[in-house]
Amino acid sequence: MKLSKILFFFLIIKTIIISINSLTIDRFEQVNDTITVYGSGFGSDSSLLFIYLNTSYYTQPSLRFDVIDKQVSFDLFENGVYNGLLKAVLNGIDSFEYGDIEITPMITKVFYSNNNLGTLFPTIVRISGHHFDASKVGAEILMDGNVISNCNASTISNNIPIEYLCEIPPGVGSFNLTARVASKLSNSILLWYNAPLINSIGSVRYHSNASVPIYGNNFQQGSFDKTSVTFDGIQAEIISSKENLLIVKHDNTLKPTDSKGFKAIVNVAGQDATVLNANGYYLTYTPYMNFGQGEYQNGEYRIDLVSPNWNYTDFILNDISVKIYCQPTPYPDFEDQMDLIIRLICDFPPTIKSGAAYFTDSISRLNLTVSFPPFVSIPPTQQINGIPLEGGEITFIGKHFDATMFDGSSNNLVINYNGNNYTNYNLINSTYMTFNIPAGSGANNYLYISSDINSTQTFNVIYLTPEIIIDSIIQKDQSLLIKGSNFNDITLMTITLATIDISTTCNGNSTDITCGPTLPVGVTSGELIIESSGYKTASTILYLTPVITVISPKSFDTVINNTLTITGVYFESVDPISGNSNNLQLLIDNSNNNIISSIYIDSTTIVTTILPGVGSNHQIQISVNQTRYSNFETFTYYPPIISNYYQTDNQFEISGTYFGVNSNDNKVYYNNILVDSIVSSTNHLIFTLLDNFSNGELYIQVGDQKSNIISTFLSPVIKSISKKPYVDGSSIITVSGRYFSNLNYQTQKSTPITFEFSLDNDPSNSNLLTCSYIDSVSYSCKFTTIGYGNAVLVATKTDESINLKSNTFTVSYQEPKVIKSTSLFYQVPGLINVTVESYSPNSLQLFVSNSECTNPIVLLNKQIQCNYNADVPPNVDGKSLNITVISNQMVGINEVFYYNKRYECPNNCSNHGICNFINGQCQCFNDWQSNDCSQEKQPPLPEPIIDDKGETTLNGNDNINFTVSITHLREIDINYKTIKLLSLKDIKWNNRTQISKTESYFNGTFENDSVQVELDVTFYKDQVNIDFAGDTILIPSNSMKYIIEISNWNFTSSTNNLQVIYNSQTTAYFDNGCDIIQANSSSSNVDEGSKVSESISWFQLVSGNSAMDAKFSRRMFVDEKVRMASVSILDSNDPLYTLTKQSDSYNKLIAITTPYFKSNVKLDPSFSSLIQPPTSTSECGENKWKIPVIAVLCSVGGATIIGITAAMIYKSYKNKQLTRRISLKLSNFK
Repeated sequence: MKLSKILFFFLIIKTIIISINSLTIDRFEQVNDTITVYGSGFGSDSSLLFIYLNTSYYTQPSLRFDVIDKQVSFDLFENGVYNGLLKAVLNGIDSFEYGDIEITPMITKVFYSNNNLGTLFPTIVRISGHHFDASKVGAEILMDGNVISNCNASTISNNIPIEYLCEIPPGVGSFNLTARVASKLSNSILLWYNAPLINSIGSVRYHSNASVPIYGNNFQQGSFDKTSVTFDGIQAEIISSKENLLIVKHDNTLKPTDSKGFKAIVNVAGQDATVLNANGYYLTYTPYMNFGQGEYQNGEYRIDLVSPNWNYTDFILNDISVKIYCQPTPYPDFEDQMDLIIRLICDFPPTIKSGAAYFTDSISRLNLTVSFPPFVSIPPTQQINGIPLEGGEITFIGKHFDATMFDGSSNNLVINYNGNNYTNYNLINSTYMTFNIPAGSGANNYLYISSDINSTQTFNVIYLTPEIIIDSIIQKDQSLLIKGSNFNDITLMTITLATIDISTTCNGNSTDITCGPTLPVGVTSGELIIESSGYKTASTILYLTPVITVISPKSFDTVINNTLTITGVYFESVDPISGNSNNLQLLIDNSNNNIISSIYIDSTTIVTTILPGVGSNHQIQISVNQTRYSNFETFTYYPPIISNYYQTDNQFEISGTYFGVNSNDNKVYYNNILVDSIVSSTNHLIFTLLDNFSNGELYIQVGDQKSNIISTFLSPVIKSISKKPYVDGSSIITVSGRYFSNLNYQTQKSTPITFEFSLDNDPSNSNLLTCSYIDSVSYSCKFTTIGYGNAVLVATKTDESINLKSNTFTVSYQEPKVIKSTSLFYQVPGLINVTVESYSPNSLQLFVSNSECTNPIVLLNKQIQCNYNADVPPNVDGKSLNITVISNQMVGINEVFYYNKRYECPNNCSNHGICNFINGQCQCFNDWQSNDCSQEKQPPLPEPIIDDKGETTLNGNDNINFTVSITHLREIDINYKTIKLLSLKDIKWNNRTQISKTESYFNGTFENDSVQVELDVTFYKDQVNIDFAGDTILIPSNSMKYIIEISNWNFTSSTNNLQVIYNSQTTAYFDNGCDIIQANSSSSNVDEGSKVSESISWFQLVSGNSAMDAKFSRRMFVDEKVRMASVSILDSNDPLYTLTKQSDSYNKLIAITTPYFKSNVKLDPSFSSLIQPPTSTSECGENKWKIPVIAVLCSVGGATIIGITAAMIYKSYKNKQLTRRISLKLSNFK
């Protein structure tokens, strides 16, 4: 067992050793003919190692160990096939196959005859090398990477090519020659074609665009993309290229600097051409020369130059360079040979004079003389017209009006006129001169200016011929005013218009001729000609403006179409000159909109039909082609006439004649006020008057025409009454209507109205009501007639002798109106008092729900007492029960009855008063006070002051003020979410009335809201019981009572409620000299801030030794119905506290929550203040108390009534000990 393990490990170790020293080939390299093989396991004995390459192998002595065991090299046998498998064999046993390899061929030599690689013909090239057939398929010879197609193996050894003959195509420059076997490329051999040679350069003129021939050899054949030619280093343009000839052009930048010419360099594909002679490098030139003498034409100097080089040529005249004034242009008929000849055109300024000149460049000079004859540019033509017969001055403008030459010699400058020389000209300068032409006549007069050099062009001078001039022709109606000049004796002139002689109607002078007042019959527009012997005839085209002489008729109806005849002259429907139709139009007030149709009779008559219209002074006019307009003639429509008017309620109809057919044509004025009207039918208008109009006057304005004025009497119209009259005849009612005005606008006399009232059941018995005038739409009347059922009301207005009766207005008596009722406990029968308005004691019946209240008895103050057995159960929804009152078969019903609930009084009234268990309030005995009668009665407080904002202030002791104000109206949903919040700071009090010393009334509204707030504030000096909605409330002495009515609140949902928020506020801390006392509050409901607790009936706010009591009815009126009130103290977390809280103050917010209402809601809070008795008899109690202030305001619908905030006043303290004591006490309240 042990031996087998040893043998096993021996085999493993041997395997590892063999694995480590195994034969491998990693890679090989070829450098020319030498192959180097890299690997491992080669050993060190070349006789044991064989390297196979395809079918050949290498061993000792060919193998060389470069690195023992890892690197061997050998030289390839010449002319063998080697592409194939590379393999190593060691000891004849170990073998490793590297894989197939490729051998890189090698070019060793390139030969071509006489080293002549032709540029024009192909050349045979012999290419020798090694390994051309390593792949058994031979080699490809490449020229710049492209296979040479015409190549053949020329020498073969052992069936392997070792040399190729290839045909190289002609070309220029150089190329690389390589051999490719399989994918291997040989080394690269650079070969050059024969270098270019220059034999000669043709002679050429050196100006722009010259063509130059260059003769030589080895140039590009056919193309010249590899050829460049420069002259003196400046690139020339190659035009064409042949093997032995180049044609090039040099540009105009060449400047001659060497008399030999310009040095030329030719490069072909990177090889500069060699030159066969010493002068072959140079481009020679031919100097310029002039062709003929220079000449002066039309102010320009011209000279022709042969072989010019204008870019580098200067033109010197009188030692001044004048080249800038010259422009080279093509020579006529040699436009494309400016290299041969050019024409210079020079426009010299007047300062340049005649003299010696020459052309020059750096090589040559051409001398010449330049002469300038005078030249005239103005007059611009050779004909001078308009010279007066007596002669006149003429001005010549040009140049070279030189009296002296450049060298100072004289230049004989004269003006020749009709063969005579004149020197009396006025020479201003060499460009400007004047000359007085002598008197003369005719057209054959000649003038020119001459000098010693030459003369100007010849001018033909023409004197004036008398001519009749027509400046303007003015037509006025049928006469003409001709303005002009050279009008001869009028008796010797003939004037025609459209071939008709009008001379007999004309007279005038040399500048004005008047023809008229009428022109001869038959005259039309046409040519007007004025002729006179010895004068040039004048003519012009005259278009006559149409003239209207009469129209008929001149007045028209306003409602029917009207025919109008127009008579006049020059109504030309056809242009007599061109024969084209004219656009002949009739215009009324500058428009043809009112023209229905027109009939053209002839040039003197037109008949037209026009639309109905309104107004006076309408203008009619004739237009021809909208360029010629006749005179105006005017016509008018008949003025309106009112014959009568009719009234139906507030609508009135006017009848008459000549009204406008369109409503906007008619303006109705009542008492000089414009009222809206419409056309109802022909000659009938309807208009409506406002209710406040009075009797007066009426007229119509149609267009600009006013009708007759008629007197108007408006029958009164009864529209409504403020309320139904009560059956007991005790009503004062406002009657509203139209046209109740008590004054006639026109006469300013009174127009009283009487109101007649009669019952339906007694129509023959009429009663006149006692009424007083309020305004033009309302009267206040006393309805004293006792009755029931229906009646009629008629108003009669008396204006002088005219009685105007109103409509018959039906009036219904007010059915019994149930206001409120006292209460009983459920199932405890007894008497109830029901407050009722508008009833008769006769046939009286009362019901609570469906249970009759028996034995009704009429009491005072509109009360009816009856016996109710209290057997109808209360409504489960908390609403009040209906009470029905029947009187004279008239039925009144309302929800006003609640059963009593028992409420305990606080502290059982301390045995100092009587408890009212119906409302839970104490009625204290005379010497006691407060909610529980626990305090001795203190002196009364001063009466309050009510200001014009509805705010009430009571001043108490020790500057302690109580303020109570309505701060907000808040609509909430069933989840107590605020839907709408209005601050009463924004209310506008429209009515402030002090009814009596103790009662004030306020009425306020808000901007952009329909809500309305009414406050009735009453001061009660003495204690009194008040009945509100059937709930009896004890009002203490010195109290303020409010009746608050909120109406027109627009709820967003019928399930929402409205909260009226009161802020009760006082001084937070009071210092009595011994202690600092914090203000506090209490109420009938100890669970303050609860949303579901019992409605509170009283609330008390205490500051120091002062207190404020607030009492609230448990009932309210909602849309005239009695509902239970809901009064609560808001939780201190309510966000309204942040809006109302003031620094150093104590406040509580109370919310009276009302249900949804359609019309209004009435609330009845009351407030009182009192002084509490001192709690101590010590010296600390010797304080002066001040009467508290109570201020209450109401608001509705998003506005705020501003409450008066009481300022907290702290006393000054005289020593630090007292200050420290106050600070310590204040810290206890944090």
